[in-house]
Amino acid sequence: MVMHEVDVSGVQLSGATQAKPVVLQMNREDFPGAFLRDLAAIGNPQLSSAQTVVATASVSGTLYQPVARVVHVALVELSCKTVGYPRLDPTRVVSAGLVIRRVPRTNGISELSKPPASAWPWMKNTNGQFGWNPAAPWSPDNDPDATLRPQLQSGRPELDRLLAAKSLSTALSEVTTPAFAAAPDVCAAAGRTFVYALIPTASSESSTQQSAAIPKLDNSALLQTLPVLLKAGSHSAPQANQSVNYQFMSDDWVRANNKTDFLTFSATLRMLYTVFGAFDDSPAAHQLLTALNRRSVTVNGASQKIGDFFHQAAARLIDYDPNSSAGAAPQLQMPSAWEYYNADDQTEIQHAMLPLLQSRTQAASQPQGRFQDATRLYRLRMFFRIKGETPACPPCLVWSNYSDPFRIAAWYESGGRAATPVPMPDPFDRDTLKNAKGSSAFAVPPRLMNAMNGANLTSLSAGTSSPPPSGSGIDIIWICNFSIPLITICAFFVLNIFISLLNFVFFWMAFIKICLPFPVPAPSSSPVED
Repeated sequence: MVMHEVDVSGVQLSGATQAKPVVLQMNREDFPGAFLRDLAAIGNPQLSSAQTVVATASVSGTLYQPVARVVHVALVELSCKTVGYPRLDPTRVVSAGLVIRRVPRTNGISELSKPPASAWPWMKNTNGQFGWNPAAPWSPDNDPDATLRPQLQSGRPELDRLLAAKSLSTALSEVTTPAFAAAPDVCAAAGRTFVYALIPTASSESSTQQSAAIPKLDNSALLQTLPVLLKAGSHSAPQANQSVNYQFMSDDWVRANNKTDFLTFSATLRMLYTVFGAFDDSPAAHQLLTALNRRSVTVNGASQKIGDFFHQAAARLIDYDPNSSAGAAPQLQMPSAWEYYNADDQTEIQHAMLPLLQSRTQAASQPQGRFQDATRLYRLRMFFRIKGETPACPPCLVWSNYSDPFRIAAWYESGGRAATPVPMPDPFDRDTLKNAKGSSAFAVPPRLMNAMNGANLTSLSAGTSSPPPSGSGIDIIWICNFSIPLITICAFFVLNIFISLLNFVFFWMAFIKICLPFPVPAPSSSPVED
């Protein structure tokens, strides 16, 4: 028996075909019911529901995430490449699926001029790690499942088993989405064999591989961000000869206590601590401290290296936990004089900061979600494992062409469907308030409850409020119930205040808040239901 080649064609709901898979946008809630009815009606107009709302994604079109309440489907039909192109028996489709591959780009520009086969697959290794894989060895026509790919054969079974185990231990499998042959009655009604797949436009998978190199900062850009204490030139001594503690690290506290000259020092210390990681135990951090130690400060008449002084300050002002029972807060004696850096010192400090900033920025950018970048373009492709003519024949892998490139919209982009309004309670209706009882409960530890009860706006704004020590106040756990609807009203008031204030900067009122008047329906005396 001769096995014919399989032809894969995209099919519109009008019945028209094309070489590429067709991408449909479904705006109805009853997917896949209405979708399958429309498939059955292809070529039989009197059966059409005429209600399914679909749209074909155009070149460089946009696909929306599920939060937009739309569904995207890839649709193809299978037929035999012989006279008349008869439809393929759907029972011969052993399995089918869909893959999404990312279009590579250079300098931020997608390389659409390259062949579609250059698109990168989303791969998973044997350790469960994911990533976009542009590297060889990989063929775009390989079976996505590494265990189903042909293995090396030596003719000796035991050696073949060892070779397969060795190969599969490092093999990458492409992540797939299942595709389904339409029900037999649907295919029979249309006289065609349809296969469709739900296109995943959101994913919880993230890349654990090293991302592309982040553009490096140059010295001039870095210099603009540095505080004055790290730049060349003479400096005044913040809070000279004064003793300070952790409270000085609060900008609100130092302003309230007229000690604003300390802001220069606190900004420098925070930048070294959090941005550059200057006090971490790493070679790059040690190199930065060495550069800072080129100059000294004078503390209590004695000279101390600037890097060592910053390290000491971090331990006493940032690392100290005021809620611990370690006794009184440590004090830091501020220098009476700072030795200024010259231009060479400044250059050495900047050179030591750049690799630290680069590595920390690289770490902060990980992991990368599969579809995190809404500016990237993708292509999809469908595959089919077709049963052989005889039981001894292995399934034959058949691929579709690539789709047109498309973009996956960010989560906040609307797909054009209206959102269901959430009814708000009327806080002026006493009956409503009685029914809006606590709908969310929290177990509040004693110290947190005591701190909340003892807090007030004056102490909070002055930075003098702090959690009480353990054992003070009532030492019991409180169960607090909150009414989520009424909390939502509180948040609604706060949101309106901030929207009005920020509108002076962003001028976004016409976009962020759109309120339409809607009359309250009068109670109906009619027995007819609305």
